[in-house]
Amino acid sequence: MSVRVVPRLFRPVARAMPWWTFLAAAGLGLAIVTVPAATAVTLTGEDLVGLLRVAAVCGALGVGFLLDDPAARSIATVPTPRPVRYAARAGVILPAAAVWWALVLAVTVAGAEDGIGATLPLGGVTVEAAALGGVALAVAAVRLRGRPDSGGLLAFPVLLGLVMAARLLPDRMALFVPPDDTEWARTHERWAVLLVVAVAVSTWASQEPARRWTAVARRRRSLVGHRRS
Repeated sequence: MSVRVVPRLFRPVARAMPWWTFLAAAGLGLAIVTVPAATAVTLTGEDLVGLLRVAAVCGALGVGFLLDDPAARSIATVPTPRPVRYAARAGVILPAAAVWWALVLAVTVAGAEDGIGATLPLGGVTVEAAALGGVALAVAAVRLRGRPDSGGLLAFPVLLGLVMAARLLPDRMALFVPPDDTEWARTHERWAVLLVVAVAVSTWASQEPARRWTAVARRRRSLVGHRRS
């Protein structure tokens, strides 16, 4: 099946995706940065980065549920390869998450006092958000590779565990550092590596399981045998 089929699947895939969990989590994340921005509270750059990180975690938790497919058991029998289905979902998820994150950043910068918004390390925090979302999707994809039920149910605790563990790492392996820390750049190299690993795992998990290919090959041989007889 040609890759050109993927864009044609965007609309039906978007309609079938379970958006409510993502919208609830994304809404919570947006509210976390909107409430301080709409009040007279003056926050430091470190405070605002902390709020962005909490919002990023909320968004990632919601993203983990977007791979869920209520009709996965029946779709598995349709001759649409798993990589094509996952590519179509990624083509819907990534723009939606990017628009939401851009809105979160815009609200945060607009609500910052005393020109602090212009000094925020938005690029670095965006790498963190992308890595967290990538991990959520990777865990969900691995879960769905083995059981077509809900990848978000596994991504949720794994992502929370990752965030809690990251807070306990020693300084030389830290993932969460203040924006004025001298290790900021090196820390975000680790985040970039985590993102690459998450993408690699998602790519692997999007492939057809070997046992399905074996079953398909057996059915084809059986059909050929019947035709010859």
